[in-house]
Order: sequence, then C-alpha cells, then structure tokens
Amino acid sequence: MKLKVFRKDLNLKHVTMTSAGSVSVVRSVIVELEQDGVAGFGESYEDRAIHPMRADAMREKIERLVPAVRDYALADPTAFDRFIAPLFQDDAASRCAVEMAACDLWGKIFGCPLRRLWKYRGTGPFYSSFTIGQDSPERAVEKFEENSDWPIYRVELGGRSDIPLLENIRQRTDARLYVDAAGSWSLSQALDYLPHLVKLGVELIEQPLPPGRWEEAKIFKSHSPIPVYADESCLSAEDISRCVGAFDGVNLRPVKFGGLLGTRRAIAAAKAFGLKTMIGSPVETTVGASAVSQFVPVLDAFYIDGPQQIDRRIGQGVELDRGRVCFSRLNGTGVTFIKTQARMA
Repeated sequence: MKLKVFRKDLNLKHVTMTSAGSVSVVRSVIVELEQDGVAGFGESYEDRAIHPMRADAMREKIERLVPAVRDYALADPTAFDRFIAPLFQDDAASRCAVEMAACDLWGKIFGCPLRRLWKYRGTGPFYSSFTIGQDSPERAVEKFEENSDWPIYRVELGGRSDIPLLENIRQRTDARLYVDAAGSWSLSQALDYLPHLVKLGVELIEQPLPPGRWEEAKIFKSHSPIPVYADESCLSAEDISRCVGAFDGVNLRPVKFGGLLGTRRAIAAAKAFGLKTMIGSPVETTVGASAVSQFVPVLDAFYIDGPQQIDRRIGQGVELDRGRVCFSRLNGTGVTFIKTQARMA
C-alpha cells in the first residue's frame, strides 16, 4: 500500500469561543491509503479538550508507517489495525486517521458502503443537528439566521448569557434544541439553568459539568428530566462504564477510540450498559463527516455539520439537505478527496 498524509488548516466561517479562547482555524490531518489504484481516506483533527496531539505531531507519527505498509496487502481492517497499533500506543487521534482510511479502502475494495457491511440499517430519514457556536445572544441569532431552516440545532454554551441566548433562538424557531456546555457549568449553575432549559424545550444536554466530577454528575442527572450526555467525561472505552448512573448517553467520537472499529466497539459497549449513543463530527472535512455518517442508523443523536462550519468544502461525500442526511453513493465511507485542496505533508 501507498500511504500519504495531507495537512489542512480549516478556516471557520465564524470565530468560535471555547474555554481556551477564540478559535478561527482548526488543523486537520488527512490520510490516504492506496492499493491497486483504489484509495481510502481518513481524518483526525486537533481538539485540546479531547486529546493533546497537534496536527504536525500526528503527521510526523503517521509518516513513520510509510515503509511499514509498503508491502502490506489490506484484506481485513481489523488485522491492519492490530498491525499499526504498536506505533500509536495511547495516541488514538493519529491512529484514527489511518484506521479510518483503511476502513474506507476496505469498503471500496469490497464494493459496499461500510454501514451495509456492518448491517447498520434504519428506516430514516435521518437528521443532523446544526451547531451554533458559543457567542453573544446577538451573534448567535445571526448564525441561526444563516441556517434558519434546519429541524435541529445544537447550541454551544458556556458564556455569561446562556439562557438569554437560548431564548433569542427559541423566539425564532420551533425546531428541536440540544445544548452543549462543554463542561463549563458548576453544579449549582446547571441546576439553576435546568428549569429554563425545560421551559425552552431543550431535548439534550451535553457535558454540563467539568469532567471528573462523577458524584456531581450523578446528582445533576437525578434532577434532570432532559437526557444528559457525556463528551469530555468519556474519552476512552474504560470511561463508558463509569458513565452509567452519571449520564444517560455518551458522545463516541472516532478520534477518542482510534477510528471506526473502536467506535463500533464503543457503541456496542454503551448499548450493553443501557446508555444512549451519540457521535459528533465537529469541525472537520467531508472525509470525517462521511465516516461518521456510516453510524447514523444506530445512533440516538448525531451532528455531522462540520463541513458546514468551514469556509469551503473539502472532499465529496455525505451531504446535508437542511439537516437531512443524503448518503454518498460511493462505497466504503463514501468519500473522495481532492488532493489539490490540501497541502501534502
């Protein structure tokens, strides 16, 4: 196989506020694995709240695989994942991009979309939420107005005006609302907000409290009639069982679990523990979003609007028609990648 690594700086349409400050660019790493003229693609991205790896460090580590995979013939992505695992150790983010590319390549070689190979079926239609990044109530409304015809909105909170922000949006739409506090609330603040969230019709609360506060999370869950999902509190397979009793569901991003195979195992484990499942494709290209879309039929909630958050489209794959998922007709994860749109490492 031939392995190539591409580095891409994703310019956001809007500056996003996080606990670490404002963000206008997200750095992404895209991997191409080619065998017998067929190419598979995978992606990973920087996210300080989830993992410590930077794009250049991921690129450098992945490049070390080039000589190792040169004589490797992909027949089974599980065997390939075992083959590459020693290089990555605890680095799930870098492993994710390579393993995702292998899964895409396998599906293309086999001639079938991954979701069908994995027998993920659902009646559909399936709808992604649209993310409105943390901002002032006025700016949040501007972001909403740019995409005012989606059926579900996911609103990132953590500022000083969380409830007024939500009220401004609710005045303009009857759509379903999810909120993500990204661990920014204290227990008392979360409990104070809860009646307002219920009144505003919020249907899902993601990571209300900082990670590690398991007892407080259990208290909040016991008071909340709204399902509560873990994100930063669930960073590995070992965390899934800890979420029982503290959360109703878990956000199982592939970047946490080393790729799509690890995510499949995480979904099965979460369901075995009675937890709801969610996957977010935050700020990434169509490569990552198309991979996540393969899980859509078996998820309770999801957002794959990452490509809508950046200034121009990179790659072809899954499409969102006002939130409605339009699966790619291609095999594997259903993605093609235009190499001229990225700088090769």
